[in-house]
Amino acid sequence: MKTLGLILFLTAAHTVGAQTIKKWYSLSAPLSEISGMTLWQNRYFAHGDGGSPAKIFELDANGNILDSTTLIKPNNDWEDMAVNATHFFVGDFGNNNGTRKDLKILKFQADSLGKRNVMPEVISFSYADQTDFTSSTFTNYDCEAMVATSDSLYLFSKSKSSGICRVYSLPVAAGSYTAKISDTVQPPFWVTGAYYSNNRLMLCGYVPNIMFSLTPLFYTCEMINGRIQHGTGRSYNLDYSGTRQIETVCQSTTGNILFSGEAYSGDSAAVFELILPSAKTKRMQGKGHGLVPNPARDKFKLKNILQGSYCGIYRTDGKLVRSVYPDCYGLMDIAQLPDGMYWVEYLDNKGNLIFEQLLKL
Repeated sequence: MKTLGLILFLTAAHTVGAQTIKKWYSLSAPLSEISGMTLWQNRYFAHGDGGSPAKIFELDANGNILDSTTLIKPNNDWEDMAVNATHFFVGDFGNNNGTRKDLKILKFQADSLGKRNVMPEVISFSYADQTDFTSSTFTNYDCEAMVATSDSLYLFSKSKSSGICRVYSLPVAAGSYTAKISDTVQPPFWVTGAYYSNNRLMLCGYVPNIMFSLTPLFYTCEMINGRIQHGTGRSYNLDYSGTRQIETVCQSTTGNILFSGEAYSGDSAAVFELILPSAKTKRMQGKGHGLVPNPARDKFKLKNILQGSYCGIYRTDGKLVRSVYPDCYGLMDIAQLPDGMYWVEYLDNKGNLIFEQLLKL
């Protein structure tokens, strides 16, 4: 049986296969663990992950460092960077195990770029729906992606357990706040980077399988006035050589898309350019596929399942929890499963391996 992580992208609402990816350049220290990158006034800026220098680096189109801005705040766990017309925002909100109570975003004026010892303003926050701070590898309160508008910040959770990316909103003014859920979005991966421009939201991330092999993906949709325009999303499998963990996404000066991966398993950190196809997108799932009903409480039925085929049910972390054979009516009993989001594996009547998402209520 193939592992869930390697083919999870087949379940996206829209998936495009044809694409061109070319390597722009490799990165070395201090950006070996690049975790934030953005485009501002046709200039590229990037920063490293937690433990890297507390600096924002300006890069040229060949990855050379042109200048840097030093903040008088430590890089505890910087995970993403966003900009609006006047300010830069650096997210010190990495929260791998869901235990942090000092989440913050550092804000500084764009006219401070290139200066040393810049004292940023601080936007401190907590998640409105987090009441349990017990350490968990599959916490829903780890965030690595953020975008900014003139008056708001939007944070995108990894949501490693629920499978649903929560969108939290905050004001751009310094202060202490409770980040409230303003929307949700469901790219088929753990979100690790975001970029927003002209009502277009771009997200990048990866799917870890059971062996923690990383499958990188990219997702784009419309976002207007802070609201996801559901039904506009398209996913792209980032098919390139290497095992780098994808961490950032932004637009290039030529209108294409840049994504970066930190150094991993012998591969150096690098930035890649994604050229999207001009052809129209198409749905990967054929007519007749689908879970009925979905959401489901006690039982569900799969259309077009291969007769005699079993149905595998996976948690969002890729762990197989049930192998269910349909009864003579094609129904599968899930009454004993805990409520939550699952991935369902089965063979259709043409022998194709299909994964679909199921919400158990």
